[in-house]
Amino acid sequence: MIRNLLFTTCFMMCIFSLNAQTTILDFETSETSTTFSYFGSSLEPGTTTIIANPDASGINTSAMVTEFMKPTGAQVWAGAFSDPNPVTPVDFTSDNEICLKVWTAQPTNLLVKLEQSTNGFGNWENAQQIDETNTWVEVCYSSLAPDSSNDQNGPAAGGIFNRIVLFFDFGNTPTEDLTFYFDDIITKSGEAAPVDITFSVDMNDYTGTFETVYVGGSFNDWSDANPLADDDNDGVWTGTVEGIAVGGHEYKFMLDNWAMEENFNDADYTCTVRTFTDTDVFTNRSLAATENASLPLVCYNSCYACGEAVILTVNLGDGGIPVAEEGFFIAGGGNFGNPGQYPLTDDDGDGVHSVSFERALGFESYYTFTNGACGDFSCKENIVGQDCSNPDNFDDRLMGPLNEDTTINTCFGECTDNTDCMASVGNITFEVDMNGYMGTFNQVYLSGSLNGWSGEANPLTDNGNGIWSTTLPLVFDAYEYKFTIDNWTVQEEFAGGEECTMQSGNYVNRTIIVDGDGAVCFEWNTCNSCLVSVDGVENTIFSVQPTLVNEQTTLIFGDDFTAEKEIRLFNGTGQNISTMNVASGIPQYTINARELPNGIYFIHIQTENLQQTQRIVVNK
Repeated sequence: MIRNLLFTTCFMMCIFSLNAQTTILDFETSETSTTFSYFGSSLEPGTTTIIANPDASGINTSAMVTEFMKPTGAQVWAGAFSDPNPVTPVDFTSDNEICLKVWTAQPTNLLVKLEQSTNGFGNWENAQQIDETNTWVEVCYSSLAPDSSNDQNGPAAGGIFNRIVLFFDFGNTPTEDLTFYFDDIITKSGEAAPVDITFSVDMNDYTGTFETVYVGGSFNDWSDANPLADDDNDGVWTGTVEGIAVGGHEYKFMLDNWAMEENFNDADYTCTVRTFTDTDVFTNRSLAATENASLPLVCYNSCYACGEAVILTVNLGDGGIPVAEEGFFIAGGGNFGNPGQYPLTDDDGDGVHSVSFERALGFESYYTFTNGACGDFSCKENIVGQDCSNPDNFDDRLMGPLNEDTTINTCFGECTDNTDCMASVGNITFEVDMNGYMGTFNQVYLSGSLNGWSGEANPLTDNGNGIWSTTLPLVFDAYEYKFTIDNWTVQEEFAGGEECTMQSGNYVNRTIIVDGDGAVCFEWNTCNSCLVSVDGVENTIFSVQPTLVNEQTTLIFGDDFTAEKEIRLFNGTGQNISTMNVASGIPQYTINARELPNGIYFIHIQTENLQQTQRIVVNK
């Protein structure tokens, strides 16, 4: 949970005088506009709206602004994130503030969070109180301020971020609908007196030979202009670099004018940032220069003092399950961020996905694995009830304390101590009957926890009879889903309480438990199982006697329905629980219901060109 909510950055910002600025979003052109996707309220999965400026006065007379709503009953953490990401990222390698103009009818606070760093920074957030109402005000946040949510995350200076998340009235659940307006998101670069930074590195654990240690970085054009000294021969080399510009910098220690340098590409290091080019990856130490300072002593090629760090290696077996396009991630626990931040890689394609970290001696954390970069953790593994699951911490795993270099070998969705995984996967066919839908559309999709609620990841195909279908391999688990049209242009909407749905917070979705191969088929926006006639034949090809079942029921086939048949039995949630084949010429078939729990079931029969569904109720 976010701490120090209204951390003020004024003490940082007041030292700067405006020098330059970069426009991120001003909502005046397509190149400088985007919508923000709501989350945590009844508006999800909707987006913000760009409208004409309702109060073109004061510091903001621009034509277009964005309307932001926080409806009654929204979660305290409800907000919206930029989607798609801005064309211009938030770049703090040169600028040091992010500002935006805000209009509010009541005093409020605004938490700004920056995510999806392209150079290795963790997420960063800070909040400001806004007391001026019914007028446009500019609110600014300094990148030199530490992240207010995480003691381990420092300033954002030097980071590049692709996503902006806004939380108006953070920490409160509104009792009435609230409306805010924002505009002109920019970054600024300011001028401030340069600072002097003292660097120290412990070389006692270095096993090679060298003459001199240097510090090189963006502040000295990566040159050997700043040698360090070890006057007392204790193995600790120290030196001060004067006149470093305030802001974000990168640096590393090197030996004998780049004869050897620190290498941080083999693991995730907490003190580094990473820059990707077409041909290489550069990982350097990160420095937020805010005032004259002496940096803590570190071991060469480490973020910690010598003897105070461990290397953690994680190997995750996939068991042959389908891997999301983004791959696997380790996440959660307050130390591994959101899905997408810490990827695991399988360079040799053997089904084992790996990642390494340098962390402080004694490090411990809860953690989980996700199959994909789902921001809401909907694609996380399910280990509920297994011995490595902690039910008091989101059913996550626990590691540590780590007092030596450690390797964790395990499987996605399984509490194992090796990567020899036996994943259970079911092939599930999802079908929806669109014959009763009165609108126009181009494409039907399946959206749910199985694909991070994507609006276009899993398109369905029209079978030629108005029934659209797709088949997916899914790990044994419980899933929520619904059918959608044209990338969330239209979605199924349920009131709640339907036999095939479940309530999940403010949302009502279909649900399915996968424990084997199966199929579901529903009419659009109903719990009615598909009931269609093909080639003009009426739905009288079989009858059921009785429909209120105690021990068994009999299917009686019509005289013209003598072909070979496939009978599928579905439960009330649309899950295929049994499939039976009947040879041609047999006039009736008996279904044993003694082992079936009480409830509603659907019997679906299909031949080459005929299909029909009947409902029964088991009540013993």
